Amino acid sequence: MGKTAFVTGGTGFIGLNLIELLKQKGWDVTALHRSTSILDYLKRFPVELREGSITDKASLISALPEGTDVVFHVAGSTNMWSKRNAEQAAINVDGTRNLVEVALIKEVKQFIHTSSIAAWGPVTGDVTEETPQKGHTSWVNYERTKLSGEKEALKGIDGGMKVVVLNPTGVAGPYDINSWGQLFFALRDKALSGIPSGNINLNHVREVVRAHLAAVDKGRNGENYILAGEDCTFADLIGEIAEVSGISDLPRQVPTPILKLLSRFSVIIASLTGKPPDMTPELAYLMTRKGISLSSEKAVQELDYKIVSWRDAVRDCYEWLVKEGHL
Repeated sequence: MGKTAFVTGGTGFIGLNLIELLKQKGWDVTALHRSTSILDYLKRFPVELREGSITDKASLISALPEGTDVVFHVAGSTNMWSKRNAEQAAINVDGTRNLVEVALIKEVKQFIHTSSIAAWGPVTGDVTEETPQKGHTSWVNYERTKLSGEKEALKGIDGGMKVVVLNPTGVAGPYDINSWGQLFFALRDKALSGIPSGNINLNHVREVVRAHLAAVDKGRNGENYILAGEDCTFADLIGEIAEVSGISDLPRQVPTPILKLLSRFSVIIASLTGKPPDMTPELAYLMTRKGISLSSEKAVQELDYKIVSWRDAVRDCYEWLVKEGHL
C-alpha cells in the first residue's frame, strides 16, 4: 500500500499538478472539494473525492481519513480586493486552523503547508528564510493572512505533527487558467489596457510540486523554504506571452502613479456595479514593486529544488492551454 495524502485546493492550479505527481509516484490521494467546485480536471485522476470546506470544521472531520500520512494544504485565497478581506481571512487563517486541529484529531503524521513569499510582506533587498517576516505590518490583506496562516499551521508541531512551510513566488505552467494564464486570454481579447512597470519572480509549477513531495522526506520540521524562480519585468513576461501566442499588438507600459490612480477608480466603479474590479490598489502596489532579491538556496540544498527559466514555464502553460482548447 502506498503512502496516503489528503490534498486541499486540489481543483486549483498547483493542487492539480501536485495530485498528478502524487499519483505518478504511487500515492493514495483523497482530495477535498467544495460543492461548487468544477471537477473536470480533478476527475482525470484516480483519487477519492470528499466534499467539504476548510471553513467548515465539521466537514473536515468527515472528509479527512484517519491516520493519513500527509496533509498537503494547498487551498488558499489570493484575493486582492478589500471588499473580500473577511472572506479571505476565513479561508487563509481560520481555515488553516480548522485543518490543523482536525489533522491532529485524525493523527496525521505530516502537514505540508503551501504559503507564499507574500508572508514576508513589505521587505526589500536580499530575502532569505532568515529575513524577518513583515507580513503582519502590510496594508495588503493577502500578505497579512498568509503570514497568519503560517502561524496557524506551525501550531501543529505542538501536537506532535511535523509541519513544513513552503513559500512559492509567482507560479506558472500547465493547468493555469485563473492565475498568470489569464494574461493569455487578456492579450487575445485585447482586454489588457496596459503593462505594469514592476518586476515579478516566476517559477515553474513542476518544480514547486516536486518541492512539496521532497518536503515530506527531506523538509525539516518547523522550517520555511522559499521557492523562487527567475526575476523578469512585466514587460518581458507579457512580451513572451505575446510572442508564443503570435500577437504583435501590445499595450503600452503604464507609469506607476497612473496605474495606482486607475486602480482606485476601478474599485469605485466596482462598488457601484457589484462586479469585481480588474485592478485594485493592492494589485497595483504588488505589480509595481521593485528592489527585492529572493534566494532559494535553502530549498535547492535541502529539497533538491531546481530553478528553471520563467520562459519555459510560460511556454509550457501556453502549450497546455492550446492542447485543452482554451486558446
